[in-house]
Amino acid sequence: MTTPASKNTADTDGPLTIDDLARRVQLPVRTIREYHTMRLLPPPERRGRLGLYDDRHVQRLRLITRLQRRGYSLAGIRDLLGAWESGTDLVTLLGVDESQAALDETPLFLTRAELFQRLPALDEATLGRASRIGLVRPYGEDHFGVRSPALLGLVADWVRLGASLDGALDLVEVLAGDLDTLAGKLASLVIECIWEPATATGRAGELPDLLRRGRPLLLQGAASTLADRIGAALAERAGTATDGGQLLAVLDERRVGAFADSAGRIHRRGDAG
Repeated sequence: MTTPASKNTADTDGPLTIDDLARRVQLPVRTIREYHTMRLLPPPERRGRLGLYDDRHVQRLRLITRLQRRGYSLAGIRDLLGAWESGTDLVTLLGVDESQAALDETPLFLTRAELFQRLPALDEATLGRASRIGLVRPYGEDHFGVRSPALLGLVADWVRLGASLDGALDLVEVLAGDLDTLAGKLASLVIECIWEPATATGRAGELPDLLRRGRPLLLQGAASTLADRIGAALAERAGTATDGGQLLAVLDERRVGAFADSAGRIHRRGDAG
């Protein structure tokens, strides 16, 4: 089966050492070693004590970089690549069907051991807190549901980079609490401004289809708006952050720099005409 790493043409001239590979893909050697530890990168061919790499590794590293730029966490990328290589079809891989938004994830059901493997910093105390704020939900003694695998993967990435688990859970708790408040306000407005007027005009029969179509659109709109607001808020606070210039550079790289017109043509922001 063709894997994501083998879809591009080869561009290596021969076996590469890890230093050669790092120069080719413009990544630090320590990052490549870290990807090995996370099982994101296939092992090199061993020749004695020397590990040698080829174009599969080059393409895999470039794919990882592209997916990170699109907002995927390293844990999410690992799951994505593992599912692809196991032969999972795209619909199952993304956790959607034609009636769902791609943003609406398929929940995970994990054993205690599997959960601790995905987030090794967990202990019984922090597991209790993760359950209270809704990051995981216990089912019996040894099983847990994860409504957002992406959020669990993001927490794992933050902790791996040096954040405390309590700090990461603080962020999840704020997110969950504010989303509860927002959901309540939106639900009231949907009833007051959409459902009640439609029933008053005798068009309530159209509402189920409208809600089915509206749900993914609302999710997509909320995600796009939230991404912009978080980026703007981070930019405002960069001046007081350690190495704020680098933070601004990262934010600028992630900024949406194009738009589509009504005909579907893509334009870069700032282009004349």
